[in-house]
Amino acid sequence: MSTEIDYDALAARLTDPDYPVSSAGQVKTGDAAAAEGRAFLLREYGSEEAIAAAMSVSRGRPRVGDAKRGPSATVRGRISDTDYAAFKKLEEATGRTQSDLVRDAVHQLLTQHKLVS
Repeated sequence: MSTEIDYDALAARLTDPDYPVSSAGQVKTGDAAAAEGRAFLLREYGSEEAIAAAMSVSRGRPRVGDAKRGPSATVRGRISDTDYAAFKKLEEATGRTQSDLVRDAVHQLLTQHKLVS
């Protein structure tokens, strides 16, 4: 049995004004929608514990460094327009983020001064 979808045929059907479109069914709101959503999560995750574990995953930016909690240390500085233009070119050429490049540069500087290994 093939599971491939013929997207061209699907697009033709969905854009044909004469093609019958069925109703999505009864729309649920409020407590009924919440109960339906909870039932869906239970079917997908299998238990309340699994849902709680999935929802407890931390959000936001990942922490840099060894500490497990709290924000990472932030270093700010200003650079000349010429250096910034070169920095943007480096960012584009390497595909790395500014944060990643700055972390690497600071680490290289600290290594050069034998403050870290």
